[in-house]
Amino acid sequence: MKVLHVAILAPTFLPKCSGAEVFHHNLATHLVGAGHRVTVIAPRARVRQLREENWDLPYDIAAYPDRRWSWLKRHHGFGFWLNRRALDALQRRHRFDVWHAFVLYPAGVVLADWQRCSGIPGLVRAVGDDVSGLPARRHATHVAGALRAKLPAAGAVVALSREMADELVPLGIPPDKIRILPNAVDASRFSASPEKRRAVRAAAGIAENAFVFLCVARNHPQKDFPTLLAAFREVRQRNPQRDVHLVIAGRDAEGLRAQTGDLADAVHLCQFGADHSAEGVPVMPPDQLVGLYLAADAFVLSSLLEGFSSALVEAMAAGLPLVVTDAPGIRGVVENDREALMVPVGSPGASAEGLQRIMDELLLRQRLASAGRTTAGRYGWPVLLDEYT
Repeated sequence: MKVLHVAILAPTFLPKCSGAEVFHHNLATHLVGAGHRVTVIAPRARVRQLREENWDLPYDIAAYPDRRWSWLKRHHGFGFWLNRRALDALQRRHRFDVWHAFVLYPAGVVLADWQRCSGIPGLVRAVGDDVSGLPARRHATHVAGALRAKLPAAGAVVALSREMADELVPLGIPPDKIRILPNAVDASRFSASPEKRRAVRAAAGIAENAFVFLCVARNHPQKDFPTLLAAFREVRQRNPQRDVHLVIAGRDAEGLRAQTGDLADAVHLCQFGADHSAEGVPVMPPDQLVGLYLAADAFVLSSLLEGFSSALVEAMAAGLPLVVTDAPGIRGVVENDREALMVPVGSPGASAEGLQRIMDELLLRQRLASAGRTTAGRYGWPVLLDEYT
């Protein structure tokens, strides 16, 4: 195996712990574990915060001048020139073998522009919102123009799903440059543990015989929490004698508190940062979140669309049956009546029916969970690392 020095150009990074930041931390960590050297190039403010908080990262980290991004919005020509200068300096200093950038704009277009001039191998990785959000941002002509003008020069552009790949083609990216590589999950962390299940439920004040739905998603309109909460309210009204709970875990989950209303006693809102191992290395997803998967009976997701939901794969790895919307980015990962019950987007009634069936039908839960474990096995890190290197 050839040992590579990999640069990951990150327009956002830890300590923020959303999906893109977590995935690229884990990608860097696994690349190092496979014997490669990795340097994450993150905004100077993020690097400063990581150092002030004494994060012990298994890879190198370098600062990128924050204002270089902002110049792209003010003056494209000068902005690209500034960023080419910055990447030239980093390449001279570190002599990278290959570059990765995530988020199409600004990091993706900057890397593609520089790669056209430098000839250094590299790829750009879309993360979801940067592609699916394009129709709503067509008024931002400087973004759309930069994507169409610069991205086709990238060595490769990574999409998380076939649907995302189809959205990249109108940007002028040659189809043979588009690679579909989904997120990866360490399934071994989600092995069933009756002791962990009891401990997590006891800490949350949830009875052992209660039925617990889990949703792992950030608080964002794209996740359509009003539909989920309305469906859960209907399930509670149908089953006044049953002890039913909904756990929502994700960034800014506490912001949903005002929407829970009469459900406050049965809806549990959780948000976590990273755990740190005995050696100080950040572990993500954190053990507290893994514990919620192990304590739940079923997983639910009401999204309007997804880029690629790692939470879906984590739930399947934990052996949970799924109730999910038939939405882009979801239907490419699971099939209706195989790993999941799929319901129409934005339908509280249909979602409530799906939740009710999952509660009532043990054999259905077992069948979906079994198929889900098999599907989760296709999203392991060894397969993904081979593709990225």
